Amino acid sequence: MESFPVIAGELEALQALKRLDLSLDDAARREEAARLRLRESTAQLASAREVQKTEKKLLDDALKEHKTLDLDLKKGEEQVRKYSTQMYEVKTNKEYTALKDEIDKAKGESQKLEDKVLQLMMKEDELKGAGARRAAELAELDKAHRVLEAEVQAELGRLETERAALREERGGKSGALPAALLHRYERIRALRGGSPLATVVEAPGGGEGACSECHMTIRPQTIVELHRMEELIACESCGRILYLEASARPA
Repeated sequence: MESFPVIAGELEALQALKRLDLSLDDAARREEAARLRLRESTAQLASAREVQKTEKKLLDDALKEHKTLDLDLKKGEEQVRKYSTQMYEVKTNKEYTALKDEIDKAKGESQKLEDKVLQLMMKEDELKGAGARRAAELAELDKAHRVLEAEVQAELGRLETERAALREERGGKSGALPAALLHRYERIRALRGGSPLATVVEAPGGGEGACSECHMTIRPQTIVELHRMEELIACESCGRILYLEASARPA
């Protein structure tokens, strides 16, 4: 058959183009996976920094409140001393009793303030401990992130070199194909993704052949036509270009 060498050559060129495109797809997947690892690491680091920021604000607020309570305690103590001094100057029991009530009231308020200060001190110790642990955790995360960032950048550089070589080789392979056939190949790839070619495999349960990509059954007559290799035949289900493995072709 005069058409046999032409079809065989086209199939070989298409298969070579397919291998290059799948290699480019794989490189793109590896690039996305590397970028995803970096994004996840960046998000984890940012989250840890936000937690540290929140904990630091809680500690700052507690320290600020502690300072305010200390001032209130100091005022209360001064008030008690003032009332105590005035008690030596009163002339009636009524005035003495009134001052004593004020002193007791001030002491009661001071006790409440002291209880709050104690609670704040416990909270401050807890926040300081959490802050120290968070700082150590953040330092480890930052170190790991920098290592990962360097690894990802190196991997992206290697992938770009790999893809540049694949694209250059693909340019040569695609340029050798007839324009109409290349257009057909590119259209199938754009519609279906992955491989625009499909081989014939054993159908589920044995018997008739099936498309290796969409797994739909292929008519026996189509398989006969594939053996003849007189023209390129598409799968009736997914539209991919069908071919037989070399071991299944006629000698």
